[in-house]
Amino acid sequence: MTPEPRAGGDLAAGPRRMPHDTGRTGLWLVVLGAVGAVLAYLAKWPCRFGGAWIEGGQYTYACYSDIFPLYYRDELGTGAVPYLDVQTEYPVLTGGLHYLAARAVAWLPDSARGFAYFDVTAAVLGCCLVVAVVGTGHIAGRGGLAAAGGDFHPRAALLAGGFVALAPSAVLTGLINWDLLAVALLVGGLLCYARGRMWAAGALIGLATAAKFYPFLVLGPLFVLALRELWRKEGGLPLSGFLRTLGGAVAAWAAVNLPVVLAAPDNWATFFTFSRERGADWGSLYYALGGFGLFDSGDLDLVNATGTGSLLVACAAIALLGVLARRRPPLEQLVFLVVAAFLMTNKVWSPQFVLWLLPLAVLAWPRTVRPAVPVALFALWQVAEVCYFFGIWQHLLFVTQQSDPAVAGPPAGLAFEGYALVLLGRLCAVAALCVLTVVDCLRKGDSGP
Repeated sequence: MTPEPRAGGDLAAGPRRMPHDTGRTGLWLVVLGAVGAVLAYLAKWPCRFGGAWIEGGQYTYACYSDIFPLYYRDELGTGAVPYLDVQTEYPVLTGGLHYLAARAVAWLPDSARGFAYFDVTAAVLGCCLVVAVVGTGHIAGRGGLAAAGGDFHPRAALLAGGFVALAPSAVLTGLINWDLLAVALLVGGLLCYARGRMWAAGALIGLATAAKFYPFLVLGPLFVLALRELWRKEGGLPLSGFLRTLGGAVAAWAAVNLPVVLAAPDNWATFFTFSRERGADWGSLYYALGGFGLFDSGDLDLVNATGTGSLLVACAAIALLGVLARRRPPLEQLVFLVVAAFLMTNKVWSPQFVLWLLPLAVLAWPRTVRPAVPVALFALWQVAEVCYFFGIWQHLLFVTQQSDPAVAGPPAGLAFEGYALVLLGRLCAVAALCVLTVVDCLRKGDSGP
């Protein structure tokens, strides 16, 4: 049997009303994504229109974004080409977006370019959010990544897509950085996988990895399920399907990276060098433990070894779950667990990284527990993410004022102890979702995708 049913075949086999329902639901998903994009833009109002980026106050008003200051730091306003003229700490597709957005506003007066650059970037990322919302909705509406036929469920699609578009954490963090580009490409890859288009799925996963490195983690669960199929012969993902996906990913990633590698190898490697040499940073468990004196967070080798070792242990446990579980675990649940493990063990956990989890978490929604339990945990997770979002800016305000000799009296903002509390709260909330996912994975009464 073929391991992944094609969505077109599923729709054709269903009731006649399904194409109409799918199209109408798709339009509503586009609307939801557009509303989420507008709200994310409005969340930056105090900085974009209130002068907080120029006069200060971006931490006070919680409207910080990397997009505006990096336009000047990376000399994009002077026509500099990322990698060729300046070092860039981002993968090549994100660097390419930097350049294209900068060229789109190059005709404007100097005083207007920085803000226009933010606006153009926000529009592109808003489109990426719409893509992610539509893709997530359609996957959820058809029952998962490899649901075998059946009706399309508009309600499930709208709930899943609406969560990705309108979750408080999505609105607050959508325009901090360029993460939505990778999120959209990865969701597109998962949608292609759900339709049995393995080469296209791999290509989009490879392009997503060329925008933000985390999407390569998807290949791990795919390999685990292919190994399980070799052993158990359950009619799941064959090794040939995994190899096609892997081949598409490698080919697409190489196609966009090799020209830059050949033209500017040292600047291309900046992303990898920066990632390796970066210390325990905001949001990480190591930062909190170091502040309490429980871990030597200043020892870079120790931080790197601990993070890598912890991730490998977590991935090994997830692989065992995927291979040894009595029922074949759904791919989306394994992917969510791997990405969550990467965040929890990483030495950097920026507030916008929640965007990575949003579509994966809703696709991994548990099926074997009462709805009240996941609803409560998802709500708790969003509360924790919102608390962390405001906590990080208040902590940065505290750190900035504490080091500023011009500030008289005690600094404003959130001291380390309060920041550590919201940091650990977010970590515990994500860990609780992981526990719920593992329990559901083990209890699932039917074979997952």
